[in-house]
Amino acid sequence: MINFADMSGKIKIEIPKFSWWDWFLILGFISASLAVSILKGEFSTLSFIAGTCSILCVIFGAKGNMLNFLFGLVGSIILGYIMFGTGVVGMAVFYLLYNAPMQIVGWFKWKQRRLSPDSVVIKTRWMSWGQRILMIISTLLLGTVMYFVLKEVPHEDQPLSDAAAVAVAAVTQFVLVFAFIEQWFLWIVLDIVMSIVWIVAWQAGKPHAAIQLILQLFYLINAFRGVYLWSKLEKK
Repeated sequence: MINFADMSGKIKIEIPKFSWWDWFLILGFISASLAVSILKGEFSTLSFIAGTCSILCVIFGAKGNMLNFLFGLVGSIILGYIMFGTGVVGMAVFYLLYNAPMQIVGWFKWKQRRLSPDSVVIKTRWMSWGQRILMIISTLLLGTVMYFVLKEVPHEDQPLSDAAAVAVAAVTQFVLVFAFIEQWFLWIVLDIVMSIVWIVAWQAGKPHAAIQLILQLFYLINAFRGVYLWSKLEKK
């Protein structure tokens, strides 16, 4: 049991036991990363740390556990730095200036939706159809604006896919903070887009790209499980 003090007192955080699925994600990512590193003859410490934090973030996120934001904060900062080096400028800015601060916002918003005062597991919810339509329109508009901005940015290698990724990621993080189950469907779309981004970066010989591609594929697998687990939390 771990105690985290906040402004309203102490929150008792019990780290949940990892399921076989969680270990599959953790060990699968580690094994695949090491295999790629051996084949390429190089090892990226930053990518490995960022990937491990991100895997733990999505594992706790799928459980509706607030600990996901702690790992998400560290992972966002490192990923932002990595993406600057791979020419994915839009996502780099997104991780550093939007996603990292949203981890802090998310912690306090989820604290309001806990199943009980001493729990860090939240009650999830579905959107109304009006909210879903607004979510889709917002994503399309933001993606369009980002494309016209990013295509003018020096060293931006993939303006179209980067703009799509930024738009979906920004809306997804916002939806996640408010505990809507639809965020997992957006993660599925984002993971597919980002897999394409990393495949292009990998083929261009960009550093960190191979490990990030592996990480993205594990994200995609976990997103489908997230839909199932959050649907169960909504009924509690």
